[in-house]
Amino acid sequence: MNMSERVGPGGLTRRKFLRGVGAAGTLMMMGPVGGKMSQAYGLTLPEPGPADWPCFGYDLQNTRFNARESRLGRDNVGRLKLKWSFQADGVIQTTPTVIGDTLFFGTQSGQEFALETRTGEPKWRFRVEKQEAIRYMRQGIRSSSHYSEGRVYFGDGMTRIRCVDASTGEEIWQTQLTDDPTAQTRSSPAVYNGRVVLGYSSSRGNAEIVCLDADTGAVSWRFKTAPEGAGGSVWGSPAIDEKEHIVYNVTGSAKAFMPPGPMLYTESILAHDLESGELLWYSQARPRSPHDLDFGCHPMIFDARAPAGYRGNVVRNCVAAGSKGGFFTWDRYTGELYWKVMLTNATASGGLQQDSTAVAYNRIFAVSTAVTPKGTMSVTAALDAYTGDIVWWVPNSSANHAPVAVANGVFYQGLMDGTLEALDAESGRVLWNYKLPTAHRGGIAIANGTLYAGSGEPSGATEEIVMAGRYFMYAFSIDGA
Repeated sequence: MNMSERVGPGGLTRRKFLRGVGAAGTLMMMGPVGGKMSQAYGLTLPEPGPADWPCFGYDLQNTRFNARESRLGRDNVGRLKLKWSFQADGVIQTTPTVIGDTLFFGTQSGQEFALETRTGEPKWRFRVEKQEAIRYMRQGIRSSSHYSEGRVYFGDGMTRIRCVDASTGEEIWQTQLTDDPTAQTRSSPAVYNGRVVLGYSSSRGNAEIVCLDADTGAVSWRFKTAPEGAGGSVWGSPAIDEKEHIVYNVTGSAKAFMPPGPMLYTESILAHDLESGELLWYSQARPRSPHDLDFGCHPMIFDARAPAGYRGNVVRNCVAAGSKGGFFTWDRYTGELYWKVMLTNATASGGLQQDSTAVAYNRIFAVSTAVTPKGTMSVTAALDAYTGDIVWWVPNSSANHAPVAVANGVFYQGLMDGTLEALDAESGRVLWNYKLPTAHRGGIAIANGTLYAGSGEPSGATEEIVMAGRYFMYAFSIDGA
């Protein structure tokens, strides 16, 4: 069921008017705080490379497609060998951010690292403040960092958004998004035009999309996705249309079904004006659904080209996202649903989740899990971006709970059994694989001829169990050079 609506009179015209008169303002600020929380090893800004990976989705469109990568491709990916590994202090559930000679990532134990990309040696380490033991697992970092103009932005498990100096790890500001003690930030920030956008969720059923000033951390606007306690979790990183200054987010399912008001924005995609926070349109997959079919994959922006011989519009302006109930593609300016595809059965424990999608070469790449009476199965598919038709489909050795990547004709994925794989983006043929000692959860980054990926799977809720684990960030390059 599609419930796309444009909100407010005037639509885009009104939005542009608001932008022009400077209607955006600081609505609420919960106290940016300065701090010195780092142990620094290097004092120079990262030196950019020709094919960096600067944020969670690679670009603001969240494609997870490094179009600049030229060194590593289908002709030589089979020669990937381990270049170095760095032992971290906890589970890695973040995608590496890579800027030339520097790699940034966070861990579940609450540390953000900057490593030298050539050697894996640490440059600096940022420590999140310790909290009471009962909240230990929430204070860790599951929000991938966004590098912008010498600063690194990320959220922690206590809904504090951090801005640190990329050269030293010194904190510039932090902003607490909510005083809900059960809230956490898994959403990765998108930074553009002086704004930082991301979301948070709580086990009490509270969730918001929040926009902050990139220089100060002051809250510019916020949007509640559901009435108090009713759900609408925000798990994924936002996507930004840079031309029209529109930011897209997707939400989780309802957690309560008798709230004091309508629930229009659970299990939905939402389009907001970046500057003012005005809601432009939304599309709800299922109103008040009790089946926990969250949108657990980040929204992606792309232009889809029609198949040869197609009559009608040859290019569609799309925004799309995957959920446990299928993959949806809409017109990114009106909210009209173009197509929907289900790769596996719709279940609370399966479908498309954990940001397991990418878009490149006029194709959607997606990993979906089927939960059946005979067990769990996983498939990876390439879909035509214009029609949703399946181009190829391959089975996997285990489920996927991690972001994927595409670069230079190759699709990359990591699985829960520790398998890293490189597949030909044209055919789905396996070109390379490697077995990690533990599950892959954080996501793959391809940058400057190197594959970066972390490992680790939580096995308990205590600090002692997590700290006893062996978790690594890995770098793979051609012949290990």
